[in-house]
Amino acid sequence: MTIGRTTLSDHVVREIVEEIKQRQLRADDEIPAEGELAERHGVNRLVVREAIRTLVARGVLVSSQGKRARVATPSPAVLEQILAFRLSQNSMDLPDLLDTRRVIEGELARRAAARVAAGHGSVEEAERALQVMRDSAGDRDAFITGDLAFHEAVAQLADSGVFSFLLAAMNGALFDARRASYRGREERGARQEATIEAHQRILDAVAAGDAEGATRAMADHLAETSNDLGLLPSE
Repeated sequence: MTIGRTTLSDHVVREIVEEIKQRQLRADDEIPAEGELAERHGVNRLVVREAIRTLVARGVLVSSQGKRARVATPSPAVLEQILAFRLSQNSMDLPDLLDTRRVIEGELARRAAARVAAGHGSVEEAERALQVMRDSAGDRDAFITGDLAFHEAVAQLADSGVFSFLLAAMNGALFDARRASYRGREERGARQEATIEAHQRILDAVAAGDAEGATRAMADHLAETSNDLGLLPSE
């Protein structure tokens, strides 16, 4: 049976990723040269280049003309693009993605509060982000920037790499939903201050080290967000 070039390229992709793991390469470390990889895997350089292009597209490697490919800095950008594309193609619906966000952010709030209770970290970044929201309640995009910074600060305080990574990808995919939520509050006559107050309740619970309270406050806030998007009935 003849193995096609695409199959060979996929094989080299897997082998490069495995080598990165085994050698414990970190961001900006170089991988072997194309010629060495071609000889090692019994393929020509075109197959190696195709594999490297695939890994660059996946955010695993970065490549520049005339230099060896290097390990990329981990980024949620690729996952963000996948989520955003699936939303645009209706192969994933907004309520499902918001439910996932609810699970992730509830856990992040709980962990953040638990770490504060244990004397690890502070809520200063979240406080600064909340102040940005207060100062820009009439400016939609500035308000959303503060909102994103607040949730990122809680995630950083929670010190959970995987959850924080997933949240960053979801935040990008849900940026348009945040704009729609802002508009939805205005259309139903609600004040942006109500959202600020919801964030304040999250902050207060985290600062007090109240894990259950922080989880509950985050759940209440995200339920209200769904309401703003018309995904939950108004109370």
